[in-house]
Amino acid sequence: MGGGPSLGGISILYERLPARTRLPTVTHRRTTECVYCTKGRMTAVLGGRRFSVRAGAILLIPPKTPHRFVTAGSSCEAISVFHPALEVGPGADIVLVD
Repeated sequence: MGGGPSLGGISILYERLPARTRLPTVTHRRTTECVYCTKGRMTAVLGGRRFSVRAGAILLIPPKTPHRFVTAGSSCEAISVFHPALEVGPGADIVLVD
């Protein structure tokens, strides 16, 4: 079945970052990312600025903003919502900066 965007053109991703994790820096060409931290804590590095993120915090990451997430001694869980929906494969929306 062919189709257009589902759920109004969004992508939803559940993320669990183990303790002592450093994700690479990425940017999204066209999507805005909204991250809701559900458990634990992490550091978000957005455009070179560091932010402490705890359960209950929400981050809004505009398109073309370099960002990465780092955990220290404990894990972190989060839900990320992307709009418009992420594209994968050739011409993907996610670009590795590191």
